[in-house]
Amino acid sequence: MKTLKLNALIVGLVVVITLVCNKAYTQEKSPYMGGNVELVEAPNGAIVNSKALTVLPKITYTEPVVEKLAEGLWCVGGYSLANTIVIEGDDGLIVYDTGDTKDEGEHIRKAIETISDKPIKVIVYSHSHYVLGAGALVDNPDDVLVIGHPKLNETVESSLQGGGSPSAIPEVGPIMTSRLLTQFNNFVPTEGKDAAISGKLELGKPHAFLPATKTVQNGETIEVLGVKLQFFTEFTSDDFNLTVYVPEKDLVMNNFLWPGTPNVYTLRGGVYRDPLIWRDGLKVIRDLQPEILANTHTRTITGKKEVMKRLTGYMDQLTLVYDQTLRGILGGLTPDELRHSIYIPKHMEEIPENAQTYGEIVHFPEAIYQYVIGSFDWDVTKLFAISPKDEAERMVELMGGKQKIINEAKNTLDNKEYAWGAQLIQYVYLLEPTNKEIRDIKAELLRQMAYRTTGSISRAFLLTEALTLEGKASYPKLVPPSVEVINESPETFINYFRVRIDPKKSENSDKVIEFVFTDKGNTSVALHIRRGIAEYVPVPADHYKEADYVIKLDSKTWTALYLSSIDLKGAINTNKVSLFGNQTEVIELLEMFDKFQPTKNYKIPPLED
Repeated sequence: MKTLKLNALIVGLVVVITLVCNKAYTQEKSPYMGGNVELVEAPNGAIVNSKALTVLPKITYTEPVVEKLAEGLWCVGGYSLANTIVIEGDDGLIVYDTGDTKDEGEHIRKAIETISDKPIKVIVYSHSHYVLGAGALVDNPDDVLVIGHPKLNETVESSLQGGGSPSAIPEVGPIMTSRLLTQFNNFVPTEGKDAAISGKLELGKPHAFLPATKTVQNGETIEVLGVKLQFFTEFTSDDFNLTVYVPEKDLVMNNFLWPGTPNVYTLRGGVYRDPLIWRDGLKVIRDLQPEILANTHTRTITGKKEVMKRLTGYMDQLTLVYDQTLRGILGGLTPDELRHSIYIPKHMEEIPENAQTYGEIVHFPEAIYQYVIGSFDWDVTKLFAISPKDEAERMVELMGGKQKIINEAKNTLDNKEYAWGAQLIQYVYLLEPTNKEIRDIKAELLRQMAYRTTGSISRAFLLTEALTLEGKASYPKLVPPSVEVINESPETFINYFRVRIDPKKSENSDKVIEFVFTDKGNTSVALHIRRGIAEYVPVPADHYKEADYVIKLDSKTWTALYLSSIDLKGAINTNKVSLFGNQTEVIELLEMFDKFQPTKNYKIPPLED
């Protein structure tokens, strides 16, 4: 009887939670589905939601500026994606963040020289980004104390030597790089209606990274140049934030308060960003109750009361998004339902930093759901869903044919129901990706959504796709690692090469290829191609199967093979490799691996002639 009562109580609670959720989740009409949006023209000609232009100057330095915050304290903003904070010490300067290229560092240095003629003697990194301009700030790095999080050096070095943009799984770095470049507007124009409203990411430019010479622990206090600094490292993400409290100035420097709602998920992808860690990092700052809050990305806030108001409002919106997502999960909402479920109270919307100018809340709940539960959303009809193209074929027929869908998609443009139109046109696009009429309709639907979003990330992805569909731009779905990176660690990319094997071609093979790098002290590694997989063998001498073939080559030759700028037959014919074993067989084995041709294989299909 007790069990029956308990089960009834549980069922009752689920029903109540579901009813509460369904009642509470109401939203205004979406700007992508006919909601009222004021479009304006930005100074560079970009058509943009007026909300974005109104709030951005309030929370970011849109032009280079040197702002005096207090005696002996300045913010250098607008020279980089990150601000640089400058503190005057007894016989030198302390700087917090340095820009992300050598060029940025040089510009920041010139700005600092207008403040003081004292040398920079201490550099503090807020996290593992914006560290690459440091060397340009100083004449002699040996005279500078560089302070960072305990994990900073290895994180930065890994990002400089990896196969692409940092990723939880480095083998997929090339696609992460492409998504990163898309997010930061690298494939959209700088002027005109489709222009970016935020900065492009500068990759491949010379850097001047100075490794941290002193790492600090949570709560540690040190005195430098007569200034006491207390460090907080406990609450951090994969970027390894370092929050700094300066009691003398009643100042906190941090990378937790951003110019826009906390980016729990970014469309480029990446590891899960735990909202609780972010929230607790903000709590540390709140409990210090600083008079001045200097931020890596957003404008400095001054005045204890204003700092508390903005910090609390920012932290509370983050908490709300997380807790209401969990509430929705308990209420049985699916990821698709959760994205439309979060209600933000008006007082939170009044906090400038809560604006959705970078990431957008609609994209966060699904990421939390995926982390908590995984991909299965309890909709059993999806367990064996047919392929997208098969679904498209059946749906197009069911809806009355291609032309009927095209006509309805055109109607959605007139009715400003762009999100629905994009879903519709995708069915026929999957079947005819080279059809110009279909591409033009899809492009215009995406463009109109881009104009209406306040988020720079969404805008970048939408416009990049729209321009590519029209043949006005292109972007590679894969961006290969640099030649220098592969040359530096060829054995790493032998390992990464394994994920490019074609199981159909290799299912009957069981052979070991050993690679000996003549310019790396004859270091050797191997790949065991074994019936559909390629096992990386870091020490061939310890492997249970001896090598069937040995390829001797230098790092540059392997780099060319890895990037498919040469094949093994060509390398043999030009005496770039020495081969031990049957030449025809080993060439056939390497042909079982995908070619690295991002432009040819992964680009959106070209328009029909």
